[in-house]
Amino acid sequence: MSYQLSTLENGLKVLTVEMPNRDSAAVAVWVKTGGRYEKKKFSGVSHFLEHMMFKGTKTRSIRQIKEEIEGVGGILNAFTGEEVTCYFAKLLKQHYTRALTVLSDMVLNATVPADELVKERTVILEEIKMYRDLPSHHVHDLMGELLWPDQPLGRTLAGTPETVSRMTRSDILGYKKDSYHPANILVSIAGNIEHDEVLRQAAEIYKTPLKRKPSVFTPAESVQKRPRTHFFEKKTEQTHFVIGLHALPRTHPDRYKLGLLHVMLGANMSSRLFEEVREKRGLAYEIKSSVAAYQDTGAFTVSAGVETSKSVKALAVILKELGKVRKSFVKEGELRRAKDYFMSQVYLGVEDTLDYMLWAGEKALCAGELPDKEEIRQKVEAVTLEDVRSIAQELFRTRSLNLSLIGPVPEKMQRELTKQLEIEGS
Repeated sequence: MSYQLSTLENGLKVLTVEMPNRDSAAVAVWVKTGGRYEKKKFSGVSHFLEHMMFKGTKTRSIRQIKEEIEGVGGILNAFTGEEVTCYFAKLLKQHYTRALTVLSDMVLNATVPADELVKERTVILEEIKMYRDLPSHHVHDLMGELLWPDQPLGRTLAGTPETVSRMTRSDILGYKKDSYHPANILVSIAGNIEHDEVLRQAAEIYKTPLKRKPSVFTPAESVQKRPRTHFFEKKTEQTHFVIGLHALPRTHPDRYKLGLLHVMLGANMSSRLFEEVREKRGLAYEIKSSVAAYQDTGAFTVSAGVETSKSVKALAVILKELGKVRKSFVKEGELRRAKDYFMSQVYLGVEDTLDYMLWAGEKALCAGELPDKEEIRQKVEAVTLEDVRSIAQELFRTRSLNLSLIGPVPEKMQRELTKQLEIEGS
């Protein structure tokens, strides 16, 4: 695959990913804004604004926006993240111009009707309730608060019932004006398309000559001196918990070492945690690790859902496994399997135009780089047994542990769980 990235005089970036012999094309308009850019009193405004982008423009009704894409067999959607908001479509390649036009019209000319805002506020409040009713989701929100307390990165993307309820149309339009301008926008398209033609179309649509500075956020504070816990007592059939530690930024040179460690610990059914927690002991149905990476920080988490009476035992087994990779070298065969799995996921993940476009677009906007599969393979292959142990020793430390939990856990068990928060040898 080949990339071409151009920047217009007004700061707008245009990225194309050439994928020959594809019948589909994926189109996205990215905006460099999200949860990290919000003031506390406006928590959730990026997500609220994303919803309102679908509620009509100066020339298109709500129904017309959807029908122009879905009426030719395409899909239309959007998402809000901590550092970006993305509006995207996938459709047959001959219709890609239609998607570019509709998505750009939404981003530039959404009217945010007052009556639709009232209705959508109710929808978002129900969305917040829905996720709070899902312990496996809510427990991760609690972990964010532990990792980055009193910081935008630690707040939920949807906001709170209080912030969403008091947000006015003027607040939302003001945020849009400050954030949705060419210097904050990347247009990305993947498929059998020509870069020069896409560039010409984007320049015609985004005519604003004024160049503004891209948005910035306050850097995260990730220093931690002792373990933190958040126990949320709730009558549930399972107890859900997350163990979290601060990790690496998205462009850190050691990110592939961490990626391989993640594969070995909890990325699949062959992983150590799945084997020890589920297969050998039957302590959990779901057990997995995850890696999140942002511009200036990151997180490594392990999550599980267990029978409440087995919570202490499950936590002890997980922490023991984290201690093992600090103490001893992994086996050569285990590292080989992790490398093969990692690279297979990279190659399988970019066969689809939409997946490739989303991967490349996020990297271009947030990391200032474009993914190179061969370069990734070389860096993954260069990781040694010592590298894996060293990154585990750097990140897996007792003082850096965080534990969030939702379930019917009595105070006595909470104390037992807190006592367990120790990684041997750290």
